[in-house]
Amino acid sequence: MVKKRFVTIREAEKLAKKKIRKGTFNWLASGAEDDKTTKLNSSYLDKIKIYPKVFAKNFNFSLKTKFLNCDISSPLLLSPMGHQAQFHKNGEVEMAKGVTLANSVCFFSTQSRFTFNEIRKKNPNAKMVWQIFLFGNKEWILNEIKRAENYGSVAIALCLDAPIRSHRFKDRESRYDARKYGKMRRLSQNPSYALRYDWSIIKWIKSKTKKPIILKGIINLHDAYKAKKYKISTLWISNHGGRMFNSGISSGEALKFIRSKIGKKITIIVDGGVTKGTDIIKYLCLGANFVGIGKPAIYGLTIDGHKGVKQIFDILISELKTASLNGGFKNLKDFNLKRISLK
Repeated sequence: MVKKRFVTIREAEKLAKKKIRKGTFNWLASGAEDDKTTKLNSSYLDKIKIYPKVFAKNFNFSLKTKFLNCDISSPLLLSPMGHQAQFHKNGEVEMAKGVTLANSVCFFSTQSRFTFNEIRKKNPNAKMVWQIFLFGNKEWILNEIKRAENYGSVAIALCLDAPIRSHRFKDRESRYDARKYGKMRRLSQNPSYALRYDWSIIKWIKSKTKKPIILKGIINLHDAYKAKKYKISTLWISNHGGRMFNSGISSGEALKFIRSKIGKKITIIVDGGVTKGTDIIKYLCLGANFVGIGKPAIYGLTIDGHKGVKQIFDILISELKTASLNGGFKNLKDFNLKRISLK
């Protein structure tokens, strides 16, 4: 059967919604409680205006950049998302293949349906980062770190903003149980540990690995300062797509404020609500070094496996480059607060 192709992210969303069961799509689309924070991620971006320039002489414009020690095609990364086998039988394995073809970095987590070594076995050249939910004792965490090191994780990421499952009205009203669909693996975890740890666990983890540490789920300036105190050089500003806590604080709002306070030396990744090239421009202007996508990549995975994932990246990177050229941006350093209006 010939797969129907898509040329925009919104078209991909419609195709993916038609292809999978309603409960699965609602699981993907829903945010904490009534989705307020999820929607705010997008609405905050939509309110930002970009000031274009003419005669930028940007004929040599390039999106190529470096993430840690990895040369990649653009600042666009794959955000970590669990339980991808609901959307494709090979889930994370297929996702990694698509992201690798797009020459980007993919993040996977301890909530994946495939282990890190299973993903690596099928994707030997993938640029991957393993993200650990703190759902176990120190011995369990150390085993996850060592496994990630042994199978070539670029860094060790820690998810800090999702200690327990949230109430998502749309998801719960569907009476959908994600665990019943797609390949499952035995997760020897105890989420209660995540409620016991404090900032000392970061110091302990740093003492156990030479890999760079990335903290994901930073929204509060206090937490950003704490991370800086513990000499963390990469922060991931994220409200988990609004899926875990209905705070009413968008990723963009947090990004602007935190960047203005902690300076330029710390690398910042951000995610939340990206569906088009100008969304990426806005996040870069707000102070992000890299931008993560989640749901759009799942749309591509659902529609056409790794080919669909690559198509999603191709579309967004093409839109980003086109908008950058038409907007008069010379290079990646040209994205800054002076080029946008928040009024």
